[in-house]
Amino acid sequence: MKGALETLFFAAESDTTQIEKRDIIFINACYYSALNSFDKASISFRQHFKPYAENLEKRGFDVSDSCDSVQESAYDLALILVPKNMIEARYMIAQGIVALREGGTLVCAADNKAGGARLKKLFHGFGFEEPLMFSCNKARAVRVIKGKYINDEAIADALEGGMMQSVLYGRFYSQPGIFGWDKIDTGSRILAENLPDDLNGKVADFGCGYGYLSASILAKNEGVETLYCVDADKRALQACERNMQACVHNNCATEYLWLDLVNPASALKNLDYVVMNPPFHEGKTTVLDVGLSFIESAYECLRSGGKLWMVANKHLAYEAKLANYFENVRKHYEGQGFKIYECVK
Repeated sequence: MKGALETLFFAAESDTTQIEKRDIIFINACYYSALNSFDKASISFRQHFKPYAENLEKRGFDVSDSCDSVQESAYDLALILVPKNMIEARYMIAQGIVALREGGTLVCAADNKAGGARLKKLFHGFGFEEPLMFSCNKARAVRVIKGKYINDEAIADALEGGMMQSVLYGRFYSQPGIFGWDKIDTGSRILAENLPDDLNGKVADFGCGYGYLSASILAKNEGVETLYCVDADKRALQACERNMQACVHNNCATEYLWLDLVNPASALKNLDYVVMNPPFHEGKTTVLDVGLSFIESAYECLRSGGKLWMVANKHLAYEAKLANYFENVRKHYEGQGFKIYECVK
């Protein structure tokens, strides 16, 4: 991410006539020190991921949590940190093109291992024959000028392909870029199969995604009074809320919380149950810290005697952390490459 950010701004700042223009949109925005020299009122930031949005907001920038609607032909410069998912990448680039006035500049960047090598080909598909390429910081950037000869059919296809849509034969709605957006995650499926049918009271699904586990919780547990669906990805929450409309029973209230669960979720207290399948990847790298932080947050949010139900890949070493926080830790299941823990506070 750092390399892509540095390369993005290197490519943008190499054309000073564009960087000084007034109307700028930054899609999939992250904080970078060069932003401090910009007129804050001139930039529209779009970021659906809570940690990145919060980092910008605490530095005084206004951030929109949605990338799904952009004002057409309203900007002189569009900056995009291109995500790894190809469908999501095409969607964001198409939005950047649509947002620009004719003659405006589009600058995109990605780390080499996260799609940087395909940027030139992507822009060829949108009708840019000779995009200007930059390569540094183990990342690549593209800079193009929006002209009259754009492949409108490719843009329309990219916008349609990247929007919220029906998946899994109409069972759910989801959007490219959400974790496991068009499938049922194996760990979540195994956890759902092993959950008891006597969950009740206040229950939270930490890292709810598009809502598979949340729907499974309510399908098995009529005693749930309030279900909190929590995720750092605003798109996931929007999909989850849409999917839950069909499965919420009359006695249950639902709340959808856009929170970074790496930090204690102070908005939630005295929960009876937390159910979670915490993320553990950053790109292709296994990162235990996120799952460990989810465990801390679950502990902080549960009441005394409350329970955590958690699934993890078999090779991930969460046991010491669980034992350090919870009074009683029981491995409820192990198989198919996963393990499920029932933990009592």
